Amino acid sequence: MKGYYEKKREDDASLVCQRNSDHSYPSHFHVNLEIFALLKGEYEVGVNDARYKLCGGDIIVFDSYDVHSYQKKSEVCEDVILVVPLGYLQRFNAARKNLKIQSRVLHDEPLCRELLSLADGYLNAEVSEQVREAAIELVLARLSEKLTFEESKRKDESALIRSILIYVQENFQGDVSRATLARALGYTETHISRVFHKYLGMGLAEYVNGLRLDYIEKLQANGDGRPIAELLFQAGFTSSQTYYRAKKARVRA
Repeated sequence: MKGYYEKKREDDASLVCQRNSDHSYPSHFHVNLEIFALLKGEYEVGVNDARYKLCGGDIIVFDSYDVHSYQKKSEVCEDVILVVPLGYLQRFNAARKNLKIQSRVLHDEPLCRELLSLADGYLNAEVSEQVREAAIELVLARLSEKLTFEESKRKDESALIRSILIYVQENFQGDVSRATLARALGYTETHISRVFHKYLGMGLAEYVNGLRLDYIEKLQANGDGRPIAELLFQAGFTSSQTYYRAKKARVRA
């Protein structure tokens, strides 16, 4: 498991272009717009409370602060992820007049090929910033021709799930439970649990234990030679049994 609230994106003004990586990320969010174009292969992605199965020719757009995840489903894929900072989005956001994206998944193989071609030719680190800016303007313009926008009429719980994720990210080494979240955020435990599972597809305890396992793995990778018993308590586990159960569950998953 990796980071969930990508705070570093708030301060990162650089455009990210990743080609044919293993994009298997758990639920996370950030301020930037994110575009995923899949020319070959299969992926399962989540966005807020919805799940999509993507295949060759599909494109999905994640808006600012959408909670999204990726799971690679085929060994060989041809794809690109573009993470577009706010500095590149003025025209795109002005044109849509603060409306939400209505249908974020497009099946358009020619457009998908065009996006991958633009990524290879004009969005890599070897070209100038002026060229990258012009290329991403073209990408956004082409997407604007295909996407539809609307005022959101559905109940929006994305602000709550973002608050939950931020709280958990900042406090996972301590007492993080439905009760502590309910007290901190002013909702009932039942509502916290329902919204969390709806958006992330897992229980709160599984998510928190994943963060704790990541924390231990990072310490060990950085050369921390302390006994595992000491590390697991620092990470927030209350017992060695809980730690080993969480580790075993991750392996099974």
